[in-house]
Amino acid sequence: MLIKNIMIPVSDLTTLRMTHTAKEALEVIDSKALLSLPVVDGKQFVGIISKRYILEEYFNSEEDKATFLKRPISDFMKTKIQCLSSEDLVEEPIKLLCNRNIQFIPVVDEAGHFAGIVTHKAVFATFKNALGIGYTRLAITTPDVKGRLAKLTELIAREKGNIISIVQLDPEVMHLKELIIRVEAENVQKLVKVLNENGFTVRRVD
Repeated sequence: MLIKNIMIPVSDLTTLRMTHTAKEALEVIDSKALLSLPVVDGKQFVGIISKRYILEEYFNSEEDKATFLKRPISDFMKTKIQCLSSEDLVEEPIKLLCNRNIQFIPVVDEAGHFAGIVTHKAVFATFKNALGIGYTRLAITTPDVKGRLAKLTELIAREKGNIISIVQLDPEVMHLKELIIRVEAENVQKLVKVLNENGFTVRRVD
């Protein structure tokens, strides 16, 4: 899946310009109940401004409140923000969001124009769909031999089950595989019985 499939497009975003004042930025952030906003210069992404950045700057400054609130946000917005391409894989923003203390990842199109953002919420939703959360979950162990996964999928299909997702875990036991499978099945109890009878150990059903 590509970033463009999960990003919030710029047309749906509230943005600020570098010339907006701290007062104007706070008013917009509060009115939208947001934590931060992208800052743009024409079609270019130039930084991120947040309420926290503004307050930190205010408390560290010696200016009176009225004077400070008239300052442009270009004075204290964060500018060293890595942008990703809308054609990049969704794994890329996941890495950045996990490793850096930022609220979103800016996305640019092929021309380098600001195209949108990827948020933590979008990433979590993608993982939720990929992992099949909400469907029946089977925790299965099986000998680590060739053909077992093919046999497992064959048995599930034979019982008119539909595999939503498969995740392989490391059970830290030699010669064993641990699988977490999300399935749709007409009769889960029957499916579990069939799997157990064919050398798979269904340890848990949720």
